Amino acid sequence: MDTRFFGLLHLSDGEKSAMNLSTKTFSEQVSIYINNAIVLSKTLALQGKKFTLLTNNKKLVDSYPLVQQRKNSPDALDILEIPFMTSVPSGIKFYSAHFKFDALRYLASLSNCYSVFCDLDVVCINKFPQCLQHLVEAGIPISYDISDQVIPAYGHDVIIRDLTTIGKIKSEGRWSGGEFLAGTAAFFHSLVMEIDRLYGNYITNVETLHHVGDEAVTSAAIESLRRSGLYIADAGTLGIIGRYWSIRVLHPQKSFAYYKSCFLLHLPSDKKLISDIAEQDFDQLTSFLGLYRKKMRAISMMNLRRLALAVAQSLKLR
Repeated sequence: MDTRFFGLLHLSDGEKSAMNLSTKTFSEQVSIYINNAIVLSKTLALQGKKFTLLTNNKKLVDSYPLVQQRKNSPDALDILEIPFMTSVPSGIKFYSAHFKFDALRYLASLSNCYSVFCDLDVVCINKFPQCLQHLVEAGIPISYDISDQVIPAYGHDVIIRDLTTIGKIKSEGRWSGGEFLAGTAAFFHSLVMEIDRLYGNYITNVETLHHVGDEAVTSAAIESLRRSGLYIADAGTLGIIGRYWSIRVLHPQKSFAYYKSCFLLHLPSDKKLISDIAEQDFDQLTSFLGLYRKKMRAISMMNLRRLALAVAQSLKLR
């Protein structure tokens, strides 16, 4: 079965769409996300895997400089415009993230294909793992359980409350990240049906939830599918993907050395770093890690200098 990778860039100027990213203009925001998509596409291509960027505005994405520069190259970004029908309230936080449901709806239409949906700030850093190949061959769906990050940060009672509210069942409080979902068209069809069933509960109660975005609804839908008897493998425990934060977090985080062995690395707080790397040439998976570490060291040194200057200034004022 053919394995294809997909990501989403839904563009809506004036809405609160950026996630873990601070930008001055909409154009800057779009540029960073496009550059992230280019890095994900290029690192996957090194493993012989095709990536397609799903969007609501192909013309705008095509117009960006780095996309134009690579248009006729072998690693040109594949862009596909698809329809979007999810009703999302204007002004809601993480507005565009809600349109992931339409991306999943598109994946449900693809026959003879095992689809992997990734966030754009994900990078391929290792070879396609054998465990993932076996899951693909068996047609087994996969999600990414990040309960060990969410529960320590917000409390298990909060997670249980929110998922019980959305799912209308007494939830176990297990949370799935939105950065990785994989399976056949049949799986995505079942998932989208559950999401559609629960979406109204989410919108009605959105002001009371700890999290706004696709993860809350998807987590409730996945729990519902599991309770119906569907086996869904966990990408995190299998080392298929890892989420690493380079900033201070509210949960116990494994060292970066642990995540280096994952097939995919999610860097939600490093979109700008990934964007900068998009303009550099690298032809091996290890090259990305080298560039990433170099930039992180430079930022660390800059922060230390800033701290030293602040301390010196403080001492002068005493």
